Amino acid sequence: MEVKLSENMREEYSDIKIGILEVRSVINKRGDPRLEEEKRRLEAFIRKNYSDVKNLEVIKSYNRFFKKYGKTYPILYQIQSILSGRRLPSISAVVEAMFMAELKNMFLTAGHDLDSLKGSLETKLTKGTEKYVKINGKEQRLKAGDIVTTDAVGIISSVIYGPDHRTRVTENTRNHLFFSYFPYGEDDINIKRHFRNILENIRIFSDKELESEEIKIFPRS
Repeated sequence: MEVKLSENMREEYSDIKIGILEVRSVINKRGDPRLEEEKRRLEAFIRKNYSDVKNLEVIKSYNRFFKKYGKTYPILYQIQSILSGRRLPSISAVVEAMFMAELKNMFLTAGHDLDSLKGSLETKLTKGTEKYVKINGKEQRLKAGDIVTTDAVGIISSVIYGPDHRTRVTENTRNHLFFSYFPYGEDDINIKRHFRNILENIRIFSDKELESEEIKIFPRS
């Protein structure tokens, strides 16, 4: 799968990068004790290494985008909740595997049902007139200047408001697309490590060999 980046968005965010990873034939379990053990290790890692989370460069970089809309990068809140003693939530194994890597690397990531996507993908700036249905099933009008990705049907994710409902990962999803936004730019090495972390987390609970495509980064260098 390829992702087209619109010209006006590349002019506005000259350093922007998009990373994607396709993973197929993964049974999305309700939960897994092996993954729970890894979640406890990740929580300990976060509490040891991210105590000054507000001043970490990656958090500050994302916050520059969110603050334009009076918002704070949501990963900051999620890490702060772990620092305060809360545990990582139990959702579904695939979503948890993605979320664990998202917290560890602090990179904004969305998961999609690959089979629900239609046609090609394009990442672009919003005009402020667009609407889509968020993952919680509620309709959301988008702010002008948000970064979104669309397929042939409509918007599948927004940087500000997150993934959509139509292409969300469910318990019946078998083929997955993981999609990360880097409005500020990021080293390719770090982006690839992030997606490899997702794969490593999935391997913890997967009972079969993973079928994954190469990690792709756009725009192509």
